[in-house]
Amino acid sequence: MKTQRLLVIASVERTGSTLLCSILRGTQAAGAPEEYLNIQTKNFARLRKMVGAPKLRLSQLPMALARFATGRYSWKDISSFSQVSFRDYLLAVARERTTPNGVFGVKMHWNQYKRHMLDLGFDVNVWEAPVSWVRITRENELRQAISFVRAAQSESWNSNMQVVREPIYDAAAIISALNRIAEENAEWDNYFAAEGIVPLHITYEQLTQNMDSTVRKVMAFIDSPVDVVPAPQTKKQSESTSRQWAERFVTEHPEHAHRLGTPQ
Repeated sequence: MKTQRLLVIASVERTGSTLLCSILRGTQAAGAPEEYLNIQTKNFARLRKMVGAPKLRLSQLPMALARFATGRYSWKDISSFSQVSFRDYLLAVARERTTPNGVFGVKMHWNQYKRHMLDLGFDVNVWEAPVSWVRITRENELRQAISFVRAAQSESWNSNMQVVREPIYDAAAIISALNRIAEENAEWDNYFAAEGIVPLHITYEQLTQNMDSTVRKVMAFIDSPVDVVPAPQTKKQSESTSRQWAERFVTEHPEHAHRLGTPQ
C-alpha cells in the first residue's frame, strides 16, 4: 500500500518508546511502528528475508559466509549493504507495513537515524510522504540511564525478553549512559532546529501515568483518532532495583541529582 503519512517516533533508548509503539501497533491505524533501522535484530532478519532487501555487497560475501558459519548474522554493520539496496529495503518495508489508512510508522533512536539514513545520504523524505514527528523523552534521566545499564547487562530490553544475566550496579556505566542520553537528546534538538521541525513532544512519565490520553494525543496528531486505546503488548519492568540503584548513585554522585527531573 502507498504511504500517505509517515509517523516517526524520535527517541533515545529507555524512554518508553517500545511501550508506546506496542500500543500504537495495536490500534492498526498507526503504521505498525518498530525499529526498522535496527539491523542487529531478528525482526530485521525476518523482514530482509521477506522483502528480499537489502542485499549484501558482493565484496562482503566471504565474510558473510564466515559469519553465518559461526551462527552470527551475515552482515557486520551497515557497510555490508549498498546505499541503494538499503533504500530499497526501507521502501519495501513501508509498502508491507503501511496500515489501511495510509500511515507508515517507524521508531528510530538518534544513532540509528544518523548511521543508517543520514550518513547514507538520505532522510525521512525517502518515503515521499508528509511526516508527523513525535518526540518521546524521559524527565528522570537518571532512571533512564539506570534502565539502559540494566538492559545492556541483562540483555533483556523489554518484558518479553529473557534475562541472560543479573545486572550489577556500576556507577561508571551509569555516568556513561547519562552522557550518551545528553548527547543524543542534543543531536535531536539540533536536527529539529536545523530542519525547522516542531514535533509533538510527549514524555515517558506522561505515557505511564496517563496512557490513554497520551496515546489519543498521538493518534489525533496523525489524524487517526481511535474509539478505544488497546492494551500494551509489553509490560513495565520491575522498578525496585532501579530505585535502589538511583538512591545509591545520588548518594555517591550528588552532582548528578538534577538528572532525576521533577519529583512525581
